Amino acid sequence: MIRGIERFAALTGAVFAVLVFLSFVIEGEPPDLDGPVEEVVAFYVDNDTDVLIASVLATLATVMLIFFAASVRRTMREHEGEGGVLSAAAFGGGIVAAAGIGVDSAIRFALAESADDVSPDALQALFAVWSNFFWPIVAGMATLILALGLSALSTRVIPPWLAWIGFLIAILLFTPAGFFAVLAVLAWTLVVSILLWRYDVAAVSTRSP
Repeated sequence: MIRGIERFAALTGAVFAVLVFLSFVIEGEPPDLDGPVEEVVAFYVDNDTDVLIASVLATLATVMLIFFAASVRRTMREHEGEGGVLSAAAFGGGIVAAAGIGVDSAIRFALAESADDVSPDALQALFAVWSNFFWPIVAGMATLILALGLSALSTRVIPPWLAWIGFLIAILLFTPAGFFAVLAVLAWTLVVSILLWRYDVAAVSTRSP
């Protein structure tokens, strides 16, 4: 049974989406990877505080994503039972994505913190690693979305049309449209979070004497 503060666990998905979006906005647009090294150095020297704040917000978002994935697993298990494969996959996907975002945030933090202390070539090398570090996040979020969507087609924990949108977003994550797909992931997670919260509240009301 869902008790007390646990009934609000699903809303951590909305908090996750908001924190990641704020992280993007605060950091601003980084320089192009194939641009001059001077642009990379100048960006992280001039915007070090913004990047540090953005990395902290993204790290907090990973905490929210872990709680959200746990909430998704709990809701899915109500229909699948203890040995459900899809609920386990959704939770595992959330953990992988959270770990990926955590590493991404750590690299961003290092870029801002060390911009004045390392050589330009070293900074550009670290920037190249960060610019191409996205596959764990993509794989994790795609797994969470696909598992929840597949479950929803039969359980209706979220509307089937929202599940199909999720499938499309999961595919787009693996294409050159990845950045826009990430924004779509945030919007999708925000909507799903609110719907799952309403589902949990309705479940509590139904079970209450």
